[in-house]
Amino acid sequence: MANESKASFKGKATLGATQILGMGTWTWSGFSRELIEDVEFGDTVDDFLYGIMHGGKITFNGNYKKDDTTGQDVLRSYLLSGSNLTSIRFYLDAVSYYSPNDTTAIGGGLAAGTPVAHVKIESIDGPDYSLGALGQIAFTVQCCGHMRMN
Repeated sequence: MANESKASFKGKATLGATQILGMGTWTWSGFSRELIEDVEFGDTVDDFLYGIMHGGKITFNGNYKKDDTTGQDVLRSYLLSGSNLTSIRFYLDAVSYYSPNDTTAIGGGLAAGTPVAHVKIESIDGPDYSLGALGQIAFTVQCCGHMRMN
């Protein structure tokens, strides 16, 4: 079953084809869906209706690179301007990656008609410095819609 596993040492985070320098870890919280309580007087068991789906958050972090004007600085500019980001990619290996869904066509694990998506930079933590260590930085994005496997 070797094809089902991915070696993470080839993972990375990019803006389009440009690598975000210094990143060494990314974590996706996954999807969740609101459950809305649907009970009334006389019910003896609670029940729930499905509500809105949340795309989750992706946190990625690594070494702070003060001169990364095409990666870390660009992410900072998206946060400061409040702009939506569609070109971000989170690689599982050298070729396979998740990115905000950019088409309503079937594929990438999504059904036909799935809306186009984006992410919003929610936070930037750092840079943080410790004696004898490299500066660290972390970014968190909120997924607004589905991420597509490419």
